[in-house]
Amino acid sequence: MELTSNIGSNHVTAIQRQLSSAPNRFILASPYLASDMVSLLDKFDFSSLNRLDIVTTFKAKDPEQLTKPFQLRDILVYFQDKYPSIKLKINIDNQLHGKVYMAFGEMLSAIVTSANFTQSGMYSNHEWGLRIADEQTIGELLEQVLGDLDYPELTATQINKAKLFAEQYLRSNPDWTKKPDIPVDIISTIYSTEAAKDKEPLYFLKPIGSSEHPVRLEDKNDYSDLHQNLHFSKRKPKGVSKGDIVITTGVGCGSLISYFKVTGSLNLVTEAEAQAESWKERWPWYMEARSYSTEFGRDWWKFDIKRNKALMEFREAFPDTPVTSAGGFGLGTLNMGSDKVQITKEFGDFLIAKINGTEG
Repeated sequence: MELTSNIGSNHVTAIQRQLSSAPNRFILASPYLASDMVSLLDKFDFSSLNRLDIVTTFKAKDPEQLTKPFQLRDILVYFQDKYPSIKLKINIDNQLHGKVYMAFGEMLSAIVTSANFTQSGMYSNHEWGLRIADEQTIGELLEQVLGDLDYPELTATQINKAKLFAEQYLRSNPDWTKKPDIPVDIISTIYSTEAAKDKEPLYFLKPIGSSEHPVRLEDKNDYSDLHQNLHFSKRKPKGVSKGDIVITTGVGCGSLISYFKVTGSLNLVTEAEAQAESWKERWPWYMEARSYSTEFGRDWWKFDIKRNKALMEFREAFPDTPVTSAGGFGLGTLNMGSDKVQITKEFGDFLIAKINGTEG
């Protein structure tokens, strides 16, 4: 572990040291971005990268509604022109406050710091951070940075639409800087419209039950209903939408239970429902889903397909294929109490094949 600061050195030097180790993937998480992104990006050599993940904010009714579209567009054009082989993923997390810079390759490193990816944050502000190289810590950090996004993987079309919205607003409101509030939410408009149309399903692994009310083999609970509600914790779930695939696993037994396609929008239980069934107070958000494994859901306890054993089998068969969409190779976030984790299509299909292999 070592100190990173702008006193006697700067964050550009520290981040370039990470990039000089020839990583194949880099994570850049910063709420604020430079007003001149091209100038700042040009300070770095990204040539070794196969993938770059950027996480930033795009808050509704905030002045960045009229600045962030241009910054994101500049990033997009910069990498299309200078590093076209890099797979660029731009993600939005409106709760983001921390600043993290992570490099993945033969050598792993992460800088957790107070410095935003701006000219002053990288050079002149008194900013301090720590550079770490512990593999387990970096893996957990990766899961947390990419595991709870509001708008994952904006497309070029969406970014271009956002820029057009901002330009139109600026033309209609030339004195916008004198107003404290910007009464628009560009990203929810351009993202929800496009995401609802012909989007590829995302895959999630979701525990059901709790430590107080575990799912036990000996209880032989029946989960064979065709239509079921998938419940989530008090924290409003992000990322899951209609058409996505959710595979359930029991808390306590650690076994696979069923898999579903989400068919309804997000709902909140009523006060009366929570009073009638006390567990719903802890898991108040829900989405309707259709089971695609009703026979397995009836007799899941007979097959007892352990989640962790299936994970080990997948890792042995596909050692270079990530398990989670964030690029991780484990499911530690579920052990820390998360009510879901987004997994890769490859791992999701592997688990579904194991479920389907027991039927018929």
